[in-house]
Amino acid sequence: MMQGTMKKWGVLLTLTLLLFTTACGGGTSNTASSGSGNSEADASGKIELRMTWWGSQTRHDLTTKVIKLFEEKHPNITIKPEYSGWDGYMDKLTTQVAGSNAPDLLQMDYAFLSDFARRGALLDLNPYTQNSELDISKHDKSMIDAGSIDGKLYAITLGVNAPGVIYDATLLQQLGIEAPQESWTWKDFSEMSAKIAAAKGQGFYGSADISGMTNMFEVFLRQSGIGLFENGKLAATNEQLQQWFDMWAALRANGGVTPAEVTASTTNAIETRPISLGTAAMDFAWSNQLLTFQQVNKNQDHKLAIQVIPHGVDEKKSGEYLKPGQFMSGYSKTKHPKEVAMFIDFMVNDPEATAILGSERGVPVNSSVREQMQSKLPESEKAIFQFIDVVAKHSSPINPPYPQGYSEVDTSFKTASEQIAFGQGSPADVIQQFIDNANAALASGQ
Repeated sequence: MMQGTMKKWGVLLTLTLLLFTTACGGGTSNTASSGSGNSEADASGKIELRMTWWGSQTRHDLTTKVIKLFEEKHPNITIKPEYSGWDGYMDKLTTQVAGSNAPDLLQMDYAFLSDFARRGALLDLNPYTQNSELDISKHDKSMIDAGSIDGKLYAITLGVNAPGVIYDATLLQQLGIEAPQESWTWKDFSEMSAKIAAAKGQGFYGSADISGMTNMFEVFLRQSGIGLFENGKLAATNEQLQQWFDMWAALRANGGVTPAEVTASTTNAIETRPISLGTAAMDFAWSNQLLTFQQVNKNQDHKLAIQVIPHGVDEKKSGEYLKPGQFMSGYSKTKHPKEVAMFIDFMVNDPEATAILGSERGVPVNSSVREQMQSKLPESEKAIFQFIDVVAKHSSPINPPYPQGYSEVDTSFKTASEQIAFGQGSPADVIQQFIDNANAALASGQ
């Protein structure tokens, strides 16, 4: 590790650029436009902004519709979209920030907000909430707080989400297996996964193996009363990590979840998930993703549903929590901060725009919009609102934004999961190496 935060940042960015130029060169990112430089206004007063986000094709389609609607209402402003899947998104954005070439409008994730904000990459939106550019008067205070770092508002919540288990309700009914209940436990989940796999036969699994998902492991940790991080260090113990990986190893052994080879080839793109391909009955995801899972599912005649994350044995508190689904932020070096604030306001407050976006990014943050939408929602979206209501009643507060170094911790966790799944070293050694690497990354970020 290099000494000094700025020096480390530069080295990491250089490595990121080299790695992702190679690794992502042949990807299918669906980038609509890459652009160059920051937004500019020409002699006639025309303004061009760049906007980046990640997500499914459904999200891309809805967001581009909102952009076109905004452009119709503001003929002097053009917004060039740059979108992709989640894989590699933050690495690309990191590289753009390092090159002072980031888009004006940035979809941001809660896990990375603190990191980008404290590196000076994000626009302070507070000045624009004090005039007509950005109205947050009907936004939940908890979501405003979630988008604030060190007293500055760096991000506006696009939707409220909660972690859950997406499941094929039709398939379970066909198999005569009772759907998961709100009170179900990890033991229930494990038994159900194995039962589904046995009933369907080889090549079909109860669930995707999500042992490498850091945010779902965090829910497991929260059930024991701790968060993922504490005082700038990893809070998870060797024993807790061993329990987590042992549970998934047992499920791989009995066919309850996807084997190592299948898991390693699966991406975060919803279209590629086993449940979408018709090879699994369950997956772990965010509530807003239920719509897309349903839309891309191979078996369109099957109804998907969502249930809370399984409870822990003798859990000290609920691991469930409400989370800002995604944020929209402005780039600190944008040449048009007022117009950036105007578009963010449009996304979350305009009745036409919010009607287009629906709950694809989560339940709307604007309380008036939520109230207006509920009576007009299709059944599939009502299920998301109802799930959020359940979690709101039986959840615990969200943990603080992740510290700098989280990206490296997240990558190391996935690597540890794959090493254990493929039998590359003893689990105890892999776990200890993960803990050491995680704490080193967190220390270098301070």
